[in-house]
Amino acid sequence: MEGSSPPPPDVLAFAGHAAEYFGLLGAIGSFVVRRLGRMPPRIGWARPRMADFLFVAWIGGVILLIGVHSWLIAIRIAAELLAWVLCTRGSRFVAIPAVFAAAVLPLAGHAAAMQPSAAGAELADAVHVLSAAMWAGGILALASLRPPDGWRTDDARNLLERFGRVAVIAFGVTALTGLLSASEHLNGLSDLWSTAYGIVLALKVAGVLVMAGLSLLWRRGVGNGGADALVAVLVVVATAALATLPSPA
Repeated sequence: MEGSSPPPPDVLAFAGHAAEYFGLLGAIGSFVVRRLGRMPPRIGWARPRMADFLFVAWIGGVILLIGVHSWLIAIRIAAELLAWVLCTRGSRFVAIPAVFAAAVLPLAGHAAAMQPSAAGAELADAVHVLSAAMWAGGILALASLRPPDGWRTDDARNLLERFGRVAVIAFGVTALTGLLSASEHLNGLSDLWSTAYGIVLALKVAGVLVMAGLSLLWRRGVGNGGADALVAVLVVVATAALATLPSPA
């Protein structure tokens, strides 16, 4: 009986990107939520499992490296592993390698292929990823928490209010840098419905808008973040697809 053949490189790349994006966004979001929980009055249960997110990111990086051999990806994997080790040991420096890993994600993506404005495209994409991690990743981190008495308690409402102030700014930066990135990757508006890349991008934008609406409802006491986190996962999947699809521009 013949052994099963390995999946095509594009499938590996998609799986790796999805896991890595999910893990890094969730990890940085966890860091943000933890910091917010330490603000007075301190919220002791606001400690998302950052190490789990980092481990998922590392696994995703390894999968990606199998399909796409790149020293940049290898460096990112090393940073993710270092962040995971530091996190499991309770080091205060865990954010440094985690942020570095997230910031260099564009170096292996479409932004790196943009000429002659590669540096500007990479910078915009790096800021885009980091700002998205602060609010979308924060939503993933918050949704993983289980407050002792639910999300309607004073502590839970305080945490959501603190996060909301950060999320509004981060969302604005994400939207602006996302618009700049789209202008680099699309030739025109028609690409949004005439190309695979554009269609996935349009679906991602729609998902982000849905997330924003659900976040507002959650902040006002409607829901528990589950639907918001589910849409966030779908947005991550769309982001992974964009990383593997050729851009029209």
